[in-house]
Amino acid sequence: MEKFIEQVSLYIHDAPIWPFTLLGLVLVVGVGVDIINHRRRAGAVEYYDSVFHEELIGLYPVTTRWPDDLVAYMQPRLPVLRDAFEVLRNFIPQNQLREYNVAWNKFYQFARLGGNEQEGLPGGNAQDFTAEQLSQHQQQQTFQQMVTVLLVYTEQFKK
Repeated sequence: MEKFIEQVSLYIHDAPIWPFTLLGLVLVVGVGVDIINHRRRAGAVEYYDSVFHEELIGLYPVTTRWPDDLVAYMQPRLPVLRDAFEVLRNFIPQNQLREYNVAWNKFYQFARLGGNEQEGLPGGNAQDFTAEQLSQHQQQQTFQQMVTVLLVYTEQFKK
């Protein structure tokens, strides 16, 4: 065993230094990129949560002031919410991305149409919808459930 240790120490002593320097540089760059990505992901999660809680104040998590016209109320807020959605989408794991997109699309359609959607209609245009508007209580419950589903995606990053 002593002979082996002696051979290894001779090799390290006689070996060129550049491969070890290169390996060290690659490790430092890798750790640096990981730290930067972690900070970016944390920023995206914080932005997503804050936007949803600030833009939907009074509607979520507790309904204190439900608007008479949800579509008119949500119209100026949807671009900001969409931006937060897009920022976080870059960090969602691939196996969850489809469900995340589906959850957003359901929320977006509900907010854009105010719950005036009828399932199973071909085309899916807003002018094709003839269903009566959901009662306000049903509308609130559906809205809160959709927002809760969207906010669940940030929980995996907060651990």
